[in-house]
Amino acid sequence: MNAKAPERKIIRLVKRGVTLPLTLAASAGRRLRAARAAAKEWSAKKIVTFDMDSTAVRFLETRGGVVKKWATIPLEPGQVEGGLISDRQALRAAVKQLSLSGIKASKVIASLSGLYSVNRIMAVPPPAPGVTAQDAALEMMRETMPLSEDQLYFSYHDLASGEEGRQVLAVGIPREMIDGEVRALKATGINPHILEPKSIALTRAVDREQSLILNIEPSSFDIVVVVGGLPEIIRAIPWQPDGLSLEERVEYLAVNLGLTVGFHNLHYHDTPLDPAIPLVITGQMSGDGALGKGLQARSGYQVTALTPSLEFPTHLPVSQYAVNIGLALKASAREFSPRATPPAKNTGQTGILPREVNFLPEAYRPWRPSARQLRAFGVAAGLLLLVIWLFQATTIEMDKTASLQSRYDILNNELQRRQLEIKNRLPLQKTVDEYNAIVKMGGNFADDLEAIKGAAEGLGIQVEAVIHQGDKITVTATAVEEGDYTAFRLYLTALEGSGRFATPIPPPEGFPYTWEGTIELKPKAAQAIPKS
Repeated sequence: MNAKAPERKIIRLVKRGVTLPLTLAASAGRRLRAARAAAKEWSAKKIVTFDMDSTAVRFLETRGGVVKKWATIPLEPGQVEGGLISDRQALRAAVKQLSLSGIKASKVIASLSGLYSVNRIMAVPPPAPGVTAQDAALEMMRETMPLSEDQLYFSYHDLASGEEGRQVLAVGIPREMIDGEVRALKATGINPHILEPKSIALTRAVDREQSLILNIEPSSFDIVVVVGGLPEIIRAIPWQPDGLSLEERVEYLAVNLGLTVGFHNLHYHDTPLDPAIPLVITGQMSGDGALGKGLQARSGYQVTALTPSLEFPTHLPVSQYAVNIGLALKASAREFSPRATPPAKNTGQTGILPREVNFLPEAYRPWRPSARQLRAFGVAAGLLLLVIWLFQATTIEMDKTASLQSRYDILNNELQRRQLEIKNRLPLQKTVDEYNAIVKMGGNFADDLEAIKGAAEGLGIQVEAVIHQGDKITVTATAVEEGDYTAFRLYLTALEGSGRFATPIPPPEGFPYTWEGTIELKPKAAQAIPKS
């Protein structure tokens, strides 16, 4: 082989005399992996996000963590003022233009303007006994928020918890702003199933442990100080840049940026912001390169480009779609971005920012059963199955009972017939029994009478009457000497000692201190007579 020729290693797969070089096998493997990736992307859920400022609305569609489509639809001046949609017809007309971009926005994740909103990261102590964690958080929000629930929608989301309490992200957003945006979008056929403030979406899109975010739009700008992956300070400031020169715009933005950083350092003097903290500029006006250079020179912070973790085409102006990208990352299938440090447990977050944050009021959300309702339904279903089982078991038992009842009726009829036959025989049997008793007693009665009278002799007892009642003899006796209860007692002892009667003999009333009474005797011969 020529040494100058490129070395080519070939693995030949021999099967029926056919050889396959490695290059073809590798190509087939790449195609298979590409097909799997395409199938995974096709099966992924489509996500459409919506962002709006005073001059335009922006839509962005992603699937499987990849940006597929985006569109910016301009608005006329005055159609959106102060974050409120004043012309719904114009918004409806603008949304109709989405058909040209191929985006179907029937269900979206929408952003909320930060104007006039109140944001806090609060430490909520453990609730008192009998108080729920939700009530404890809402009560602290009522105490710290400058406006009441009549003016704001309150919402909070847990960031961390421990023995000393919870750290929560609390946000109060003007009711008219949420109501106006939701109703306007629904009027155009768009269903916002999730709402999130721009500041939170921007924090997720930038995805840095510490950063300054400056989101510049034609009618307002947002400043977000991110510390520990959380938006620690959020400011939304209205402005009118049209009448300002480049230098004036730079100065105005830089001054507000410096005031925000100074406010942070004043309240967190133990942990001031690092002067080398990156400054990320986003928003519709972020494409002005001269403005970015001027801010870097004036503020001293290094302006850093936005590099989101989503896959996107190179010609996508990512800084202008930063809010949309942050909203898309919220619902993306990825649990963590490549740069973020994941928490100790898989909590489904990007960094430590909660992904389940949703500021859409309950009144606008589709009904979903709560955990308590699901438990109640499970209990009800279990009870229903138990009732069905009991009904079936009862039916079987009732059938058995009916069969047993039929047999019982037959046996009962036979029993009644025999009882009637026995009843008819009872008078004759009673007569026979009485006759047998008399026969058995026979001449024994005379001997019993002699024993009764013989026991009274010599004791001073007078037998007044002796009554024979078949198997019972009643003797009425009296001491000759009134009050001689000793003689009466000796007489009762003599009757027992005669051996003619069943003992012990029941003493009469008042015994042993009575001297007269009735004594009931039972002849021994009568004990063998069966009772009828």
